[in-house]
Parts: sequence; structure tokens; C-alpha cells
Amino acid sequence: MGEIRSPYFSLGQYYSGDNSDIHSPYFSDGGEDFHGDNAEIHPPYSSAAGDYHGDNAEIHQTYSSAGNYFGDNAEIHSPYSSAGDYLADNTEIHSEALFHQDIYGNSYNAQQFVKHGKFWKDRVSKEREREGAEDEFWDALEKDENKIRQCYEAGFHRNKSSERFLDLILYDAVFILELFLKYREGREKYTKDSILKEGWLRLAIRRDLILLENQLPFFILEKLYELLPVTVKGENTEFVTLACSYFKLHLPSNFSPAAKMPLHFTDLVRSLLSFTRNGKSVELIKSFHSATKLRQAGVKFKVPREHNCLLDVDFRRLGTEFHIPQLEIDGNTERLFRNLMAMEMRIYPGQEYICHYINLLSILVAKPKDAKLLMENKIVIHNDEVAVRDLIYSLASDTIDRHSCYHDIFFSVDDYYKSSWAKNPAYFVEEFFGNFWKGVGTVAAAILLVLTLVQTICSILGLR
Repeated sequence: MGEIRSPYFSLGQYYSGDNSDIHSPYFSDGGEDFHGDNAEIHPPYSSAAGDYHGDNAEIHQTYSSAGNYFGDNAEIHSPYSSAGDYLADNTEIHSEALFHQDIYGNSYNAQQFVKHGKFWKDRVSKEREREGAEDEFWDALEKDENKIRQCYEAGFHRNKSSERFLDLILYDAVFILELFLKYREGREKYTKDSILKEGWLRLAIRRDLILLENQLPFFILEKLYELLPVTVKGENTEFVTLACSYFKLHLPSNFSPAAKMPLHFTDLVRSLLSFTRNGKSVELIKSFHSATKLRQAGVKFKVPREHNCLLDVDFRRLGTEFHIPQLEIDGNTERLFRNLMAMEMRIYPGQEYICHYINLLSILVAKPKDAKLLMENKIVIHNDEVAVRDLIYSLASDTIDRHSCYHDIFFSVDDYYKSSWAKNPAYFVEEFFGNFWKGVGTVAAAILLVLTLVQTICSILGLR
């Protein structure tokens, strides 16, 4: 690996100078400048082998939080272990930023990456204001440099000067702020923008910004955002609201980020997805029943009309309804959940609510027919029940703990199941005629029972 470069773009010498051009992501010119006008385009997260990291590759990751959650030389064993996926089996994640690593490969078309518009110049009209904003940004970074460095492992910044390190943070932060603000204003306003005009690129960057290895400390992004002039950021818009809008996250009315600031975007996503589970007790679950078994016992699966977050699962004994918020599975679902689960296991021991949710799904979806049942009830949006079952099984294979914040739901479901199974004839159909051999065995046993009964009756009559 060569020298670590800044991600996504360069602003020339200054992020808001008169002649500053914002260049598109994922490329460098191989020279001293970060990107340059004639930069060659390289795909993110690639190697000469052509895949994301290559066989037995190692992903170097940065973020460890201000509490040094990962620690020096700490290793996170990769959750990205599904065969044929974007990481090879047995990959390990080390701490060093993907945002800041050199990029290799040539699968992107250079013509698709053009200069951005002079966003900052257009928004901050006076040169004095631009220079003042730049000085404020730099002063803020210098004041919090030690705190920022504590959010990364020592190996990432050990050999970097203060100016070099803060340059990297500044470039990343300004790119994120500009991206969020442009997104809020609408793509129609930036029809020539090299990112906003390309749907695939917008999606790729949104996905990358949530990955655990690509994070900047949330506190510094929020601090820099607050330093922006009102003409740039608008009035009465908090940074967390801006971030949620960009990531298409629902922000509950009673959600208060002030109570506990997210560590980064990955942590923000987790906190919103698991909002109603926070503070729930975690206990061992002992009884498990698949979705089809529960349906045979009379349980109805429904998508709740109102819910605060994805993990807002509920079982209503009175109506025998299992309410599960809708989960739409796409090409990014596995990667997102693995990032969230990896972060939980490392940072939130005992509060792995995303992991508990995946375990709940894995219990309900024991077979493809269970996945099909949830798909038919619009709880899972996908077109292949086998793929859904395999995905959930793969995710759950990384979590072996059977303690869950859903223990009360499991208890209620099991209690209902035990008391109601005999009332539902469908149970007997599944239990005794679930497949060919079960059916043959059941019929044979019934015939044997009838013959035995007839023989007994004949014997009794013969005695008379």
C-alpha cells in the first residue's frame, strides 16, 4: 500500500477558495496532489484481483470511538464471511480507514467522474466570509485534534503530522457536509453534478457512508456543521436531521439524540433501528417455534400500521397477532446488518439488539416455507424464499447467544402455542401428513388400529 490519500474528492488547496474545484470520488492522479484534473479513476475497495479485497485479503478499519473500543492491534473477526460475497472467507478487519486508503483497479469509467460545481463558493458569497469559514473549521479541528485521534487506532495516525491528519479529516467532513446539503436541496438543482446525476453512484456512496470502516466521529461533523453560515445550512435544521434525511431514516418524534450522541453514522443507524428496544432487559429464551408452526396454531402475521423502528416487534395475545415491521431485502441488506452486528458485539455487549432481531427472524424462518409465509404477509419484501432463508441463516450463524430482548415475546408466543395447538386441525395435517412418509405411516397406523379394534370386537363376540 502506498501513501494514504483523502477520499472522494479534493478541493485544491482550500475547501472554499475562489478557484477551488471539488473533484469526484474514488480516484487519485498518483502525484502529490490528492486527485487532480486528469486523475485516473479507481473503484472503491478493490484490488488487482478484481474483487473487493481479493482472497484472504485484510480490510483495514479505522473507527474505534473515543473510548478506544478496538484498542491497539485489536482485531475484529470479519462478519463478512458469506461465500462469494464481497469479502473472502476468514477475512479479518483491522483498524485503518477505507476512506483513507489507496484505491486500485479500473472498473469505473473516467468520463463519468467530472468536477462538481463550486458549491461553497456559490453559498458563501464574500471572500472574507469564505476565508473566515475556513479558519473556523481549521481552528475547530485543531482544538479537538487529540479527541479525534483517540477515535482511531494509533496505527492509523502514528506517522502523520498534525497538518496531514487534519487535512484528511477536513476533506472527508467537507465532502459529507456538501453531499448532505446538496441532497436536501434536490437533484434537480444539480443536474450536472457528477454524483447526484448518477443513481448507481448515489446509492454506492450512501451505502459506503454507513459502513463501519468508513466513519468519521459524529461529534466533529456536527461541530463543523454548526460553524456553517445560515446561508449554507439553512435555519432550524440540526445535523442529525440532515443525516437522517440523507440516509432515508425515520426520526421518531420522541427520539432525542442529545441524550447520547451517536459515535458515527453506523451508530446512528443502529440507534434508530433499535429505538424501542433500548433499555430492555435481556434474558435467556428456551422455546422456539417457526412461522409455519405458529400459523398452524392460529397465529396471524401482520405488518403494524404504526411502529417506531424496525425492531418494534410485538405479539398480541388477544388477537393472536404477531406484529413485525416490514423488512425490504436488497443487495445491501446483508452488508448493512453485518456492520451493525459487528459494531454491537464490539461496543454494546449485553445490548446487541440488532443481533437479537436477527435471531428472532432466524427462529421464525427455519425453512424456506417460513420465509414464504412472511413474504406472503408483506413482512419480508423479496421474491425468493430460499434466498431469504439463506440470508437470515447466514447472518444468525455469527450470533450464538440465545439471550434476547424479545424474551417476553417468546414466552407469550410459547404459552399461546402450548394452549392452542390442539384446537387447530391444521396442526394435525402438518404433524401427521406433512410429507409422503409421514402420511404413509399415519395411514398404516390407523389401519392397524382399526384392524386391532375389529379383532378385539370379534374376539369379544366370539366369547359370547
